[in-house]
Amino acid sequence: MKLEDKLRSLDRFNRTKVREEALPEKQDAMVELIGGVVCENRYGKFVLVEKRFDLNHRYGRVRLASCLEHEDNVLAPLCFSKSSAPKTSFSSSSFVLKETVFIDCETTGLAGGVGTYAFLVGIGYFLDHEFLIKQYFMRDFDEEGAVLLAVSQELKKFKSLASYNGKCYDLPLLENRSVVNRIDFDPTAWLHLDLLFPSRRLWKRRLQDCSLSNIEHQILNVKREIDIPSYLIPQIYFDYLRSRRTDQLIPVFHHNIYDVLSLVGLSVLISQAIGDFRAAGIEDPIDLYSLGRFHYSLGNYPKSIVCFEHALSKDMPTDLKTQNSWWQHVIYINLAYAYKRTGRIKQAAQIWHHLLKEEFPFNFYVYEELAKYYEHKEKDYPQAMLIVEKATECVNMNSHPSSNFNYQRSLESLKYRRSRLERRIKIQQLKN
Repeated sequence: MKLEDKLRSLDRFNRTKVREEALPEKQDAMVELIGGVVCENRYGKFVLVEKRFDLNHRYGRVRLASCLEHEDNVLAPLCFSKSSAPKTSFSSSSFVLKETVFIDCETTGLAGGVGTYAFLVGIGYFLDHEFLIKQYFMRDFDEEGAVLLAVSQELKKFKSLASYNGKCYDLPLLENRSVVNRIDFDPTAWLHLDLLFPSRRLWKRRLQDCSLSNIEHQILNVKREIDIPSYLIPQIYFDYLRSRRTDQLIPVFHHNIYDVLSLVGLSVLISQAIGDFRAAGIEDPIDLYSLGRFHYSLGNYPKSIVCFEHALSKDMPTDLKTQNSWWQHVIYINLAYAYKRTGRIKQAAQIWHHLLKEEFPFNFYVYEELAKYYEHKEKDYPQAMLIVEKATECVNMNSHPSSNFNYQRSLESLKYRRSRLERRIKIQQLKN
């Protein structure tokens, strides 16, 4: 046999005789145990498991049907980061939850890298009057190409995608493994909502731990009956490869289904929180503050004001009593920012005065803004001068070299403002 013929016979990508379409094969004991079918495409065979859920199925606090009641476009602004613009242009009306695919991968390692495989890929989407979850499983490493091709073909049916840390982990991993297997996979082809980032912005200040399992437990009120920790999943798969015991994989499939359902529930709650925090059941003052900051970053200043005001009307939790004054100070500062953004400058000035009278921790911003208010809005230059002098005194008291406060720049700013106020006071006196 010629060398060319030998290489052709060894080339696993030259599969002209293999059927292009995915067709079920006779099930073996392993496939029957996990409730799937063996499918085949031009890259080989893989196992497909399908689970269907009625729209009235409740996952924690959320019914799946709530996705269909979701207001379109609410979540679209969360799909983009300020640091990087999307390579593909989407209209603001592109993101609709009921037309979105939810994806979660179980892998052979949590750190990623060249040697990490996605051995189980779960995707879920709404189909007619139910929610369908498809799980693509590779029984061994030689089935990776078939799984990746099937997942890629399925994902191409959608324009929007939701994940949890998928922008940093799941999709880059699928892209890298697709390159190795010569499969076309472009992560920028979808309007991608990574729920990790809005979850952090809404709940990290209170929960600290924003892993999907903790968010699911604390926010969605979900208690998984049968589950295993994520860090054990890679070892379970390697054990399966050695022993071929399928029963130990069943909890992994359940874990993957729970993760996909959590993405749906979390999408609904975040959408509700953006629309109306009362509908989302957000009552904790720290969460309300976080939501207010969230709205502020999106430019929804009136909504941020409502959140900040509601947060101030609440009592701080028992474990935050010692930090109560600090939290109030932070919320007041942000409320004044929002008032100023909406043109309610007098209400902002009232807050600045309140912060000075209540002897909250020194904040140069308060003095600076109040001096600006009296100088530019009220034209009360003597009052502005008094504030500048008080600010100068406070800056000198807080000018410890080890502090992060840039006292030198602040003193220069106050000096410049004082000289300008002195000129304006003289001009005002001459006019009188």
